[in-house]
Amino acid sequence: MLFSLLFACVPVLTSPDDSAASSCWMEADNQWISHIPDDLNAEGFGLGQVPPDMCMQDQNGDMVSLWQFYGEVILLDISAEWCAPCQELADGVEETWKDFEDQGFIYITLLTEDNFSEIPEQEVLLDWATSHNITAPVLSDSENYKQQLVPDGAYPRLMLIDRTMTIQIDKVNPATEEVIHQTVEDAM
Repeated sequence: MLFSLLFACVPVLTSPDDSAASSCWMEADNQWISHIPDDLNAEGFGLGQVPPDMCMQDQNGDMVSLWQFYGEVILLDISAEWCAPCQELADGVEETWKDFEDQGFIYITLLTEDNFSEIPEQEVLLDWATSHNITAPVLSDSENYKQQLVPDGAYPRLMLIDRTMTIQIDKVNPATEEVIHQTVEDAM
């Protein structure tokens, strides 16, 4: 019962049938949705660009769209299950998210690889969320953005995306809880 209460507010989205669409976001009735401007276009993963609307499965098996968080400050944590620094960082995700949640902040973890360097299945996402006490979205890199997000293989990589869906910081460095907290606080 407690487990279901912790995950009761996770968004549920529907993906469009046309996989060639530039955005997978479709209006859904959940607490995460805000108005997405009609002129929002994906540019890339560089500083000052609008990232693609990544639509991926979360730890509960629901589809989550990056663009559904338009209007919030987003910390996108690109991690891998096998990565020890990623695991250590994951222990502070919930606290960071809860510290700023009421100010319009979301912490999204994107797992690009499981322990076998494969795309994580929902079971791996759920295990990650449970073992690190994370109720914020934990997503699987099913669209295989890994090569664009971590071309050098250096995990974890954290990106700060502002309320207009523009990448303000393309690599929070060093990726320590103190630096992350200060970076988010400055962005609020």
